[in-house]
Amino acid sequence: MLPDGTLPDDYVVLDLETTGVSWYRDTIIEFGAVKVVDRKPVDTYQQLVNPMRNLNPFITQLTGITPDMLEPAPTLDTVLPDFLRWCGDDAMIGHNIMQFDIKFIDLAAQRILHHAVPNRIIDTLQMSRSMYPQYNRHRLVDLIQRFDIADVEEHRALSDAEQTQMCFEYMRDEQRRRDC
Repeated sequence: MLPDGTLPDDYVVLDLETTGVSWYRDTIIEFGAVKVVDRKPVDTYQQLVNPMRNLNPFITQLTGITPDMLEPAPTLDTVLPDFLRWCGDDAMIGHNIMQFDIKFIDLAAQRILHHAVPNRIIDTLQMSRSMYPQYNRHRLVDLIQRFDIADVEEHRALSDAEQTQMCFEYMRDEQRRRDC
């Protein structure tokens, strides 16, 4: 939620794929995002990023992204400014965005653009934990199955962003039902 307790109708849902889980040691290899206006998806963004380093075979196995796919892709110095322009000043929403995605983006923005990302951040992982304390697991795959959105999480940035957007709207509607 935003500081005033409301959820935005216009926002960007994003997901990243990275070379690993350490935001200070690893780097972004894929951006995926869904732009939403009046609670409806209106545009998508997907871009592979050349990490300029070797890719861990585990990441290839998890995501299906291979070194051959990344080699011709632009570097983060090119992609990040383009991505942030595309996002504009909309709120950024993601699953575990506070502990993962925004840390990668902020660190890169400070290095490349010399400033942090000023956008509002909403984490669907935190929303789920708050709304559904009776459940022990709140991974994206748990939510998409619980909300009957999909059976599997693809571990590709755009697909995961699309599923996160559906989870966000499901939880928003559920919260409205509870408030009535």
